[in-house]
Amino acid sequence: MKKLPVENLGFVEIGGVGEMIYRAVRFPEYVPDYDDDGEVLKPVFTGLHAPESGTDYSLTGQELLVSLCNLYGKLNNPDSTESISDTVWDWCRNNIHPYDIDSLCEILESEKNAHITYRDIIEKDATFSIKRFIKDLCDLGTVFELYYILDNLKYEGNVNNARNLYYEGRLRDSLSFLERYSKYEDDKEYKDHVLEDYNDLIFKVIDIFPDFRMRLKLDKKTGKVMFGADVQSVFDICWYTFSRIVADVAPPVDEDLDYFESQGSILSCLACGKYFVRCSSRQLYCDTWDCQAERNRRNRRASYARKKAAEVENKE
Repeated sequence: MKKLPVENLGFVEIGGVGEMIYRAVRFPEYVPDYDDDGEVLKPVFTGLHAPESGTDYSLTGQELLVSLCNLYGKLNNPDSTESISDTVWDWCRNNIHPYDIDSLCEILESEKNAHITYRDIIEKDATFSIKRFIKDLCDLGTVFELYYILDNLKYEGNVNNARNLYYEGRLRDSLSFLERYSKYEDDKEYKDHVLEDYNDLIFKVIDIFPDFRMRLKLDKKTGKVMFGADVQSVFDICWYTFSRIVADVAPPVDEDLDYFESQGSILSCLACGKYFVRCSSRQLYCDTWDCQAERNRRNRRASYARKKAAEVENKE
């Protein structure tokens, strides 16, 4: 066998690792409860309203990453007064169940009425701690926030976001890796010193990433056997997606909503500041009505300013 001329095998050398195949479970409802770990969320379902399970092609890893990082930003805002448990509850109902994904899928798909036969087991296994969810959310959110700001500084020259990286959050303080550069008041000097240490800072970012367990998986839709990350939680999906964004030699990111079309990168909306998955190379605002309205207002003001400038120039 020909020896690969590399010391560390990446996505490209291994081959096939870039394919993000994951299964998902959705419960129709949850109820709050308490156990030894504190507040928990327990799934509620009946014979007529059963949980759904299977390989998910409707929600990409990028969208889950964006959704959870926006959730982190919302809950960690120092001024936030929203109920943490209610917000997590709402996220789970509107997205996917966060934990023990593969094992729950195996139970639910073991027989036709498995949700009735194994109801008690499913309820017990699917009940999860709010404290655990918040810890996993903060671990992901703080690292993505740092990486996004570093990337934005390097390629867009955005110094202001980098200066404001550190803050005391409601759930957890943000990472303070850039605080030692605050002594540089001049923006150019600040940027130059951060970029001088950029590789060291990125190394600190990737050093925080969890390890991945890889295994063979069967994609039932295509009938292909894939070599991919072992996924037990929604956070596994997001860390894996995040790692592909950071990796310099990673294959193209997952395809769009239909899973077979290319999709863009993750940006921060110019209006609301939330992350979103860009659908076109020119998109700078997320798809919410308010942000699209703000985009139109800014475009009209810019158009008016250009028109007035042209009139003044013609008079001269």
